[in-house]
Amino acid sequence: MARINLFPLILLASALLPLRVSAQALDELLRYGGTEAAALPELSLPLPAADGTEAEPEQYLPPDNDEPGFEWESFSKSDDGTAEQFIYIGAEASFLKAFPGQAEDLAPGTGKCGLTPHTRYAAASVPGFEGEHMTVQLAAPLPGCSLAAGYVYMPHVSSSSAGGAWELPRTVHAFLDTLAYAEGTKANYNYIFTFVPFDNYGDHPRVKKCAGRLCSTAAGRYQFLAKTWDPLASALGLRDFTPPNQEKATLEIIRRAGAYNRVLRSSVYENFTSALSKLNRTWASLPGSPYGQPTHSTAQLWRVYRAALAKY
Repeated sequence: MARINLFPLILLASALLPLRVSAQALDELLRYGGTEAAALPELSLPLPAADGTEAEPEQYLPPDNDEPGFEWESFSKSDDGTAEQFIYIGAEASFLKAFPGQAEDLAPGTGKCGLTPHTRYAAASVPGFEGEHMTVQLAAPLPGCSLAAGYVYMPHVSSSSAGGAWELPRTVHAFLDTLAYAEGTKANYNYIFTFVPFDNYGDHPRVKKCAGRLCSTAAGRYQFLAKTWDPLASALGLRDFTPPNQEKATLEIIRRAGAYNRVLRSSVYENFTSALSKLNRTWASLPGSPYGQPTHSTAQLWRVYRAALAKY
């Protein structure tokens, strides 16, 4: 994202840039998968224009070219040739939680079923997305639990037949985690600028939010402006703003910038820094960005990258 930077809060004393967030809004953002509170990201804003006019963010979209990129798989197939639907739970135990209204028809205490770490669960249809959760219809009820459909907290799903970042090589996956860290969104695909969450991934939210004199439509894990998303979605045939499509659009920007091979080999420090330099006109949180706002240091992002790489 250019002209928008989402990382540790710099309190601006200048009267030109008032920033007030209600306690109610903060409480809403502290929601975490229905179980515990997540740390609220911090917000850093570029200075408004010298004449006091509303600052309009920019985001460079490289033109299409012949640079190589990642070849996404459409779907996996079972032995009989049909599409194979599933979710795979990562290292942390999770839960399948009943949909609103569904729990009312269940016996007390049966609206949540445990999901075992490192376990693959067959699904009856391709998993969907809503807010910070995946929506799942299992092929059969869980043992000892009558619940077969509901929500699963998205970060607890390490892979699924819905596709997304898990399909990528570990170096690319870790680089995208680092980019999300720089943008302040981390694992959240449903943030609008100023960290306002949205639930429906049917399309880019196209909601302009303001902080001081800076107003932006930036949304998603990689903070796409609406005017950036539209040509990408059209070129790639993306029909919605779901997390897997956000990943595909981000990889397309990286490919167009001629940075994919560097990202693929980003475990080598020189490739990592070269990739950052090719992408800092699109995401202003990256070091060397020309937009005149605070950026993360290369050393800091390298530490984040190495920690992310160790997870995969």
